[in-house]
Amino acid sequence: MNKKTFLLTLIFALFISFQVLSQEKGSSNKIKTLKVSFITEKLALTSQEASKFWPIYNKFEKERYQLYHLEIAEMKKKIDDLGGIDMLSEKQAEVFTKDMLALEKLDYETNVRYQNALKKVISYKKIVKLQMVERDFNRQLFRRYKNRKAKNKK
Repeated sequence: MNKKTFLLTLIFALFISFQVLSQEKGSSNKIKTLKVSFITEKLALTSQEASKFWPIYNKFEKERYQLYHLEIAEMKKKIDDLGGIDMLSEKQAEVFTKDMLALEKLDYETNVRYQNALKKVISYKKIVKLQMVERDFNRQLFRRYKNRKAKNKK
């Protein structure tokens, strides 16, 4: 599988995953509450750290949502309007690939700003731990979703 196809597949898979998880309005608030609790507990944030950390984190999450969910949704709509991925010309696919790379670059730049803001309120060790904690939370969330889906099929 070439890199372009892999990138397209990965981005669309992430987009679809997040769409499915956020279908129910109540569950997105519940997920957010669980995530805040999970991160706070695992990072062992002091009240002073938490009061400075959460505004930065929430701002970054909003930027990340804008970047990936809204931009990818717009890109997917454009592709669908052109007849789907299989109907794209090589030139159109090249344009979408460059757009995706631009999004990744913007994501990287956002992460750099985010880390620079975070290092002023929590230690580097907690920043590294945060990345691991977020991955753990997402894994647990997907496991729960998968298990719930399997139970519903029975």
